Amino acid sequence: MPLVEIVGGKKTAPEAVAWAGEFYEVAGKAPLLMKKEIPGFVATRLQEALWREALHMVANGEATPEDIDIALMNGPAPRMVSQGQCMAFHVACGEGGMATNLDQFGPALKLPWTRLEAPELTQELRDRMVNGCNAVAGDNNFEEMVAQRDREIVGVLNALRQVRSK
Repeated sequence: MPLVEIVGGKKTAPEAVAWAGEFYEVAGKAPLLMKKEIPGFVATRLQEALWREALHMVANGEATPEDIDIALMNGPAPRMVSQGQCMAFHVACGEGGMATNLDQFGPALKLPWTRLEAPELTQELRDRMVNGCNAVAGDNNFEEMVAQRDREIVGVLNALRQVRSK
């Protein structure tokens, strides 16, 4: 996996963390410089959230492990390869981006079908998500982001078909 999550300790010089990030980037990795140490790091915690929900669905007879894998591999996974979770939701709601997404679908975070307790969608959380997605999007307009995402998803799916056909 290309991801390397890097976090310094209380006595670690910020320059050392930056150097480690540059080292891994030159080595062909995808360094993520953490703001602070958190239990489980970012990628593992996100994977664990999917895992917990999958276990709930299997335990309740709502889906099989095969159903879950088919749904992920043919639904959000290719999109996430291209844009990640936050940008996928930012682009999904058109030109309004994350603001439209949270304003329209934010109340659904509390629907009873999810077993993971959702955070309260405060104005501060909404604004942090909107501002963060806008910063990542930069000057790219909605149409450019959709076209790039679609090209990347098709590329990933074609690569998987090619490898699996051998």
